Amino acid sequence: MDITKLFENWQIEKTLPQPFQKEVDKKRGVKYSTDPQYCSIHNKITRGKKATLYPGVISAILKLLEAESGKEVAAAGTQTGKNGDVIYYCLEYVKEEKRRVLTYNPKNGQFKGGIYDESDYGGTIRFLPEVRQDSDDGEEFLAILAYASIEGKGNLYNLEFRSQYEKLKAQFQSGWPDREEMMRAAYICSDNLYQRIIDREWIGEDGIPFDNSHLSNESVPCLTYNMIRSGVYSPNEVGIGKFLVFEKTNIRMEYEIAEMQKTYFLNLRFPDEVKRLIPSLPDQYKVGADAEKILRAVAKTPVRTFMITGSAGVGKSTDAKIIAQVLGVPYYYFTCGPNTDEMELIASMVPNTSRKSVQNVRYPLFEDMTMDPATALNEVSGLYESGIGQEEAFQKILEAVFQKGYQSAKEEKDFSMVESSIIEACKRPSVIEIQEPTLMERSATLARLNALLDDTASIELLNGEIINRHPETIVILTTNMNYIGCRQFNESVLSRMGMVQHREDMSVSQMVNRAMRKTGFQDDVLLRKMAEIAVQIREHIKNEEIRGGICEYREYEDWVWSCMIESNILEAARDTVVGKASMEASEREEIMDVYIRPYFEEAV
Repeated sequence: MDITKLFENWQIEKTLPQPFQKEVDKKRGVKYSTDPQYCSIHNKITRGKKATLYPGVISAILKLLEAESGKEVAAAGTQTGKNGDVIYYCLEYVKEEKRRVLTYNPKNGQFKGGIYDESDYGGTIRFLPEVRQDSDDGEEFLAILAYASIEGKGNLYNLEFRSQYEKLKAQFQSGWPDREEMMRAAYICSDNLYQRIIDREWIGEDGIPFDNSHLSNESVPCLTYNMIRSGVYSPNEVGIGKFLVFEKTNIRMEYEIAEMQKTYFLNLRFPDEVKRLIPSLPDQYKVGADAEKILRAVAKTPVRTFMITGSAGVGKSTDAKIIAQVLGVPYYYFTCGPNTDEMELIASMVPNTSRKSVQNVRYPLFEDMTMDPATALNEVSGLYESGIGQEEAFQKILEAVFQKGYQSAKEEKDFSMVESSIIEACKRPSVIEIQEPTLMERSATLARLNALLDDTASIELLNGEIINRHPETIVILTTNMNYIGCRQFNESVLSRMGMVQHREDMSVSQMVNRAMRKTGFQDDVLLRKMAEIAVQIREHIKNEEIRGGICEYREYEDWVWSCMIESNILEAARDTVVGKASMEASEREEIMDVYIRPYFEEAV
């Protein structure tokens, strides 16, 4: 498809949408204007200047306006990289009762597209028809370029086009009351888009990249359903309307730790004893969408307190470590239990292992001080002051004796106070994970940290010392509220969380992908079947209200590891997913009979 096919004479001859066609009919069907006020600023012709009203451009703009008003006739958005740059513009456009999908690369001007057919099983995408007079007008290409011109994120944003688009929008919403302004805005938009495409190289940075050779074939390269499913083409910012095709398979591209560090690494210096606390997960570890949300919040806002809830194995603690590693700060953790009290959150008393045996110290006699004051002082303090008087020597001896007694008393204490990891983390840029706070007997116990979590960001220790939380200390609470033994979360603590993420249970596909990455086991057919069974057992535990039973991702991964070293898959299941599902022998046998044996009996 040559670029001129979007603006050929047969395109001009098409009927304009109403009420534009009615206004043109008043002027005997003339679709151009020589009035300079109707021309774009990018129209540099000095003699014979005119602006043409292209029906395709006006129809595309109207479709975008209808989508903004709530009609599901179009949707547009952008796929941005981690630095915010637009990688692709994405469009869904209803035409001839079919939903067309389209992507546009603003760097090279290339398109990919197709017609989505949901009548096929699972949905398929067919090639777009060639743009020609007896086939198709290519209106969707103009629509995505019009959207790129009004979207502020990308380099194709054009102030003139945006301002005239807003005038059309106001007229559209009011029922087209001012036909003069309506037509002027339509002409300028049409001429603006035409000039920026046709004369893109001459115009410069305001031009719209358009690869002629890429579009000169019989049809545009097909945007296949698998391309969308893979996440290669997947909008993460929605500007207009609601995506249906893209949304169904909208898979976020995950970046590795090493890549994320290029954006978020703080490049701080720490002593060696602190540096060793920075996590060292493999650089190839993927940073999930939820962890990236926290990283963005840390980078762009003052929020430093977060809470993550979810079942065991969904990656709560792993994400806390990943966040610390991406930022390059030490990771601390504090694990709560039923008996954790307010004092333990701050400090704990431990046996004093530095006690020294009592030493026999010889103190000078009265005769020693009167006969040789300097020697007497030297015996107590280790200092020899020649010519010192009796009175001055006596005062210094008393002071030295007092200090020795005080130090000895400190060393002879049976217990000493050790600050908790929470307090230690607050002294420097770090990530502190407070694990399972809902296990504590009293939900109000964690409120002891309220002053540390709110804007005052300080707390008083037992000895009266005031600890101020470092501005770059990140507090992450991780817990599960649905397990037996967990208690209601304290509202005063909850209100101090800048962000609360509720992690959903992992899907079968997520379980398989993580297991393949962590264990190296690559039989995806077997892994999928095992994951499906693990999910069924998880649901069985919930439905039957089995107390003390669990079957989450960790149990599934344990089953995979066991299968790699055991030849008997049934026995591997018995010791992993089934073994943790219930403490009752009869319930375990029921799970084996219903969920395990029917699928793997022949594999033994």
